[in-house]
Amino acid sequence: MDTFKRIGFSVGDTVKLLWLHRSSETEINPKELHDIYENLFPGRDIAYDYVARIAKKLEHDGYLQMTQVQHKKYYSITTSGKEYLQRYEELYYNKFVEILKVIDRIYYYLTKDGQKPVPPEYPLQQEFRTYFSKLISVKDMTRFMIFNLGSNRTEFYAAEVNEQLNELFGWSPSNGYLYEITREMEAEGTIRGRWKEPEKRTVRLIQVTDEGEVFAKQIASNLREQVINIRKYLRSFVDFLIK
Repeated sequence: MDTFKRIGFSVGDTVKLLWLHRSSETEINPKELHDIYENLFPGRDIAYDYVARIAKKLEHDGYLQMTQVQHKKYYSITTSGKEYLQRYEELYYNKFVEILKVIDRIYYYLTKDGQKPVPPEYPLQQEFRTYFSKLISVKDMTRFMIFNLGSNRTEFYAAEVNEQLNELFGWSPSNGYLYEITREMEAEGTIRGRWKEPEKRTVRLIQVTDEGEVFAKQIASNLREQVINIRKYLRSFVDFLIK
């Protein structure tokens, strides 16, 4: 799935927001905006003409105003544009920042790259959890932690998976989904489960199998790729949303 779509922006949305944000700081021409876009999002090339068309559309809608200096067009934001930008920022900025905190912790845990993030002080807010699940595979995150616990422990409780995810990252799936994943993994043969007290069937113990140890490497690799890509784009958005 295209990373921009997963974040919730089309390329057009991204260029529009960039126009509004940068023109609120200074007059800017399409060439300058095009260069800024390509610096922020390397590998996501867009045509200069497309950037210019977005500016004309924003001007037509009353969000930008144009002045011409020696055959160059410069755009600055209007009052309506500032109000529109504020709505954009209120909608996305807090969401991106809070989710990025979780992703930064996951990134560091997977790569040990950079400065260690601050441990979570609170879990990711409920209003952001659905959005988080659109960016990162909840199943891969959960399976990763199951395999991670299994690499250090002979057996562990299913509930410890969520405890670890919350303690390390400030996020975990619902208990219902956790148990759905463990049942699926048992059926696949990557983990083995048993009831601590078979007659009560209340506490489930998990053990990672040899097949699971092999599969764990693939899950870690998949998750690492997801996190690196999503983190890069979220950071780019947050960078130009910060004033």
